[in-house]
Amino acid sequence: MRALLLQDDAPVAPARVLALEWISRLERLPDLAAAREAVASAPDVPLLRATLRKHLGGSLREATRTAGNRAALEGGVVVAISPSPALDGVLAGLRGLSLLRQVAAIHGMRPGAAVTLALLRRLAWTAAGTSGADLLGQSFADAALSHIPGIKQLAAALPGSGLTALRLKSLAQVAARACSPMEVSQ
Repeated sequence: MRALLLQDDAPVAPARVLALEWISRLERLPDLAAAREAVASAPDVPLLRATLRKHLGGSLREATRTAGNRAALEGGVVVAISPSPALDGVLAGLRGLSLLRQVAAIHGMRPGAAVTLALLRRLAWTAAGTSGADLLGQSFADAALSHIPGIKQLAAALPGSGLTALRLKSLAQVAARACSPMEVSQ
């Protein structure tokens, strides 16, 4: 479908069939009936592409943003209360994998092997970066706040949890671009 949507002169019939099949796999989005009707009547590929963006683009972005925000909040909290910087990376990685599956489901598909590997590489970066930020934050907290135990622990948790949240939100957007047939053509 992506390849057909990229070509303005591609035949509209196969693109329309693929678009309708894709729409049938989408769940929990508003106005899917209107999207189906508009796609069925699109006379050419540029209008089909515009119709998909108009009827589904905003809803898919909002669902992805909601999933990313929820993952960011949950991941940040889990990293903040985790007792070990090494465990933080694993927890962030697991939450990232869950987010990847969630975003793929929002877009009505599961990513193929190549896309999954690329996203998992990004996920590994999230996990490694979270662990590194936690270790750096903990070192800073140990040095600067060694005489105030409660504040020392809080200060050590904040950098890693913030970075985890930011990376999980970013991961949601990357996964959406990988899963949506409309994103490449924009």
